[in-house]
Amino acid sequence: MNNRDGNSLRYAGYLTEIAGEPEPVLTQTGRGTPGGEYLRRFWQPVAYEREISSTPLRVRILGEDLVVFRDQSGAVGVLHLHCSHRGTSLEFGRVEEHGIRCCYHGRVFDVDGKVLEMPGERAADKLRGVNRQGAYPTHAFAGLVFAYMGPSSMQPPFPMYDKFDLPGYRMEPGIRLPFACNWVQVKENAMDPAHTAILHAWEGMFASEFGKFPEITWNETPAGMAYFASRRVGDKVWVRSTDILAPNIHSITSIFEDGRDLRDCSPPWITIWTVPEDDESCVNFLVEHLHQEDATPLLARQRAMGIGQTPDRLYAERQKVPGDYDAMVSQGTIACHSLEHLGTLDTGVVMFRRMLRKGIEDVRAGRDPHGLSRKLGVIPTYGSDKVVPATEVSGNADDPEALLEFARSVSQEYLKRPPLAAAVIPRPPAMPKRTG
Repeated sequence: MNNRDGNSLRYAGYLTEIAGEPEPVLTQTGRGTPGGEYLRRFWQPVAYEREISSTPLRVRILGEDLVVFRDQSGAVGVLHLHCSHRGTSLEFGRVEEHGIRCCYHGRVFDVDGKVLEMPGERAADKLRGVNRQGAYPTHAFAGLVFAYMGPSSMQPPFPMYDKFDLPGYRMEPGIRLPFACNWVQVKENAMDPAHTAILHAWEGMFASEFGKFPEITWNETPAGMAYFASRRVGDKVWVRSTDILAPNIHSITSIFEDGRDLRDCSPPWITIWTVPEDDESCVNFLVEHLHQEDATPLLARQRAMGIGQTPDRLYAERQKVPGDYDAMVSQGTIACHSLEHLGTLDTGVVMFRRMLRKGIEDVRAGRDPHGLSRKLGVIPTYGSDKVVPATEVSGNADDPEALLEFARSVSQEYLKRPPLAAAVIPRPPAMPKRTG
């Protein structure tokens, strides 16, 4: 090794560890695994309603192969894929007035898994009382079909967050974004606002003001955790916040926000559920939040969100202008945390993993994990944008310590009074017109 100056950090390839092991407690998602049982305590989206047609839809969620269908009465079913009779896949079944009929021997299963018919079976009356098809409770909301895949005795109410019912806004289903990697490395990205100053500045989709590194603080919230990132923008100071709603939901405000217009809060722009298909793949389900006067076509918004979120670009283009997909999937199918060298900018990632571990421990101990609510009613959230005159910052608004302290003060203000409790929710910034 060329090490003439005695610096052991030079040309240290041979001495650097290159083999590591994933962290199974966090990254395993199957039934019976610690992480899988934790995720099963929450409602999870399994499909968009528009994906459900007159034929069954095959999906894979949390390591389980499932079939999703809407019977002719309008009821939605999420059943185990393989028929409990002889294992034939119900993706080839026929949707009926009530339930789905297996193509092999014609057994009909209701949306709750009850056997309705056993054609030709002399012992049908007896067998119907002891046979069943695995089924999960469902809930349709905002164009998505959700399933609860945990123990029946632990089923919580479907959570209603404040961002789901804002005056003047509607929610529209977005697009499906699959990632060829473990869900944790996708979701923890939401608690890493520093990457927007590099990755998304290269990408050029976000407002250029994102290119300035913010001063960041993180806090636990009643529903999960949040970051608060403070920047000086001209004669203003802009604090952007995003929260994760445990375990796998987050919303962002508009990526076209530039921090130049005074505001007390911002509405959500998009809400994202990151759902494991299995340990080595996951999918982002998206819901768009649209103002009633927003003239931006929904398709244009969806295209904007899709940029950099898939591998569906030329490799040379992805190398030149990488996106979130490239940054996260290239960490490996399941990232090895033991090989990381973390710094202060990774505080949110560390806190997110700690939140997951604590939630997993709670489930193991028979307790409800942090962020799971059994109360009916609106659950507050904490993601927003606050833009104030720079004179409101105590001290010099160009001083990183002053910006950090201001971010901390905003976090405490939000925790006392969630931002969307404001009387007037403004419209989000419009998508800029692009030339060329």
